This record gives sequence, C-alpha cells and structure tokens, in this order.
Amino acid sequence: MRSSLPAVLLAAFLFFARGAAAQNVQLALDGAADLSPVYPTTKIPANARVFVAIIMFPDQAHHLIDTLMSPVAATGKFTARKQGETQAIAVADKSRVLLRYFFESDLPVGQWRLTVTLDDKPYGATDFDVVPAVAPLKIASPVALAGSLLPGTEWTSAVQVLEEPRPGLKLTLPGVKASADGWLRTTAVHKVVGPDKDGTRVDNYQNGKLTGSSWNLVTDKGVAISKMVADGQTSSADPPELMFASPGAEFHKSWLWHDKKQPPASGHQFQMWGPLPLKTPNGEASGYVILQKIPNEADPSVIDGSTETGVVPGLGVVYTVGIESIAQYQTATRTESHLTSMKHGAGTEPEVRKDVGTPSK
Repeated sequence: MRSSLPAVLLAAFLFFARGAAAQNVQLALDGAADLSPVYPTTKIPANARVFVAIIMFPDQAHHLIDTLMSPVAATGKFTARKQGETQAIAVADKSRVLLRYFFESDLPVGQWRLTVTLDDKPYGATDFDVVPAVAPLKIASPVALAGSLLPGTEWTSAVQVLEEPRPGLKLTLPGVKASADGWLRTTAVHKVVGPDKDGTRVDNYQNGKLTGSSWNLVTDKGVAISKMVADGQTSSADPPELMFASPGAEFHKSWLWHDKKQPPASGHQFQMWGPLPLKTPNGEASGYVILQKIPNEADPSVIDGSTETGVVPGLGVVYTVGIESIAQYQTATRTESHLTSMKHGAGTEPEVRKDVGTPSK
C-alpha cells in the first residue's frame, strides 16, 4: 500500500495493523525489498535530507497511526517537505510500515525523538542523534571501490542464509546444518584471476567449490560488471552495469541501469550514501552504502529483490545483505555476508575506461 503523508512532522496515515505495544521502531537510510531496514542507525548525518522510520506491528487490522519527529536537544532552522511517503505491508501474520521523511535543508545537530501513536494512544518512540556531515572521501582511482583488482587479490567472508525466511519456507545449503538461531552458515572466497577481453575476472567460491565468476570494469564513473557466470549460465550486461559509482561531494546519489533489450522501467535502481561508518575486520572505517533494487518485469512498481552493499575504499565490499521477495513483499530469501579478511595480489591495476552509459530507451 502506498500513500502520502499530509505533514512530515505530524504525519497521520492509515495502514493495516492491529498492534498493542510496539515491536520495533527503527530509523534507516531506506527499506529493502521486504521493507526491512537498510543501514539501521540511531545517528543521522545532518545532510541526509531523506531517511525512513520502519515500524513493526503484531497483526494486520485497520488503524490510524500518527508520528511526531521533534528536536530534544538541537536548535536551528530546518525545512521539511509537506508530503512524505509511506508503505505498509503484510509480513506473515504481522505488518511492517515504512515512513519516508524529506527535508529541504540540513537538520540541526543534536538529539531528536520520533514518537508513534496508535489510535491516539502512545505506541513507541526512539531517540536518535543528528550528527555533523562528514567530508567526502578522496579516492585516487575508482578501482579503490573494489578494494583492488590485482591478480591474486582474495577476500574471505562469513556467509549466513536465513533457514526459514517466512513460515512454511525452509531453505538448505549442501553440507550445511542450520545453527540453533536459525541460520545456515558457510564461508565464501572471492579471488581475482586477472584481465581478459571482458574485464577483470573474479571467481567466487563457497566451501571451496567454484560457484560463479564476474567480470569487472573500472570506468571513469565507477566500477561496472560486464558479464557474470552463475549456475552454469552466462549473462552479459549491455551496456556494463555500474555497481559502485565514484563518490562526489553529495551524501546521497542515485542512478538507473537497464539492458538495451530491456524496458527502462524494468531496469535496476541504485542509491548510494556516504561517507558513513562501516564495520571492517580491522575496526570501523569510512565507506559507502549502496542499495540495488530489482523491479518485477511484469510490474516494475513491485520490487522483487534488493542488495545492500557496504564498500570501504581500498578494502572493497565489507558486507552485503541480499533479499528476494514474493507478493506483498514477504521475504523469500535473506543472505548476509561479512568480510573477515583480505589479501592483496600483485601486478598492475586495470586501466580506467570511459563509461559507455546507459541506453535511454
């Protein structure tokens, strides 16, 4: 369900939920394919301009929800856009609602509070801090977004797959037993093989078995993928798909990609935020969060899948959260990975090519 908020600071809207006490009130940069939070946080950069609150309710009846976002210990002028956005979905026997807030100016630094009422009764609240904006990172070459593409470079990640992402659906991984907390855990390794006519080849291994490959291009706009092999199937991107855009001074940027044979509305949607603090094997570091959304071919207003990726320049991908959804945004799969180590290779980094752009039709 999609509707507009009559006001951002006092937002009243209808959705399907029946709740008594709040299960969750979470701030985030955006919502994934199943409206779970992307980069959940209690610290919002002053220049974020757009962020979301995601609230979980225990069932699906019809109720009136109000939210109030107000400064607690922050002073200064700011301008909120009069119209916001909401999405409300069924999640098994519960409901999840996403509220998107828009601001026309930076927010004053300090402590803030978001309160939620259900049918004019207190339902939940969360305190958060608006923190000073961070200066953009200086990156010598877009290849830094990939960490490195030197032959022999290797990343090892801990991977976990939710065994039962929704009631009645149980997943399996060959040779892997679910842990007591309901996750299937394994290890993934990505190795840079070297350059060829399609780009720089990276092989992917799971439990020591080759599962696929990707070919990366370093362009003047960022890092793109020209070809992939997975499950014995080869797919080429024409033009190459820009996965990590070279960052600029803006906190948030977005772009679209579609294949030349594909309708533009069915192409992939990308958003990128940062710099933001990200966890790495060596502690916290500044990096960027990228969200890729994949629309349904038949109905592009429906998002079939999303991948949230954390990238630290010089290190590469430090985490991913991949989600596939079914009708009503219910989770079909949830796969998470977290980098545990990186080993640099040797040789010469690939040259930076000119980006050929995305077709307009």
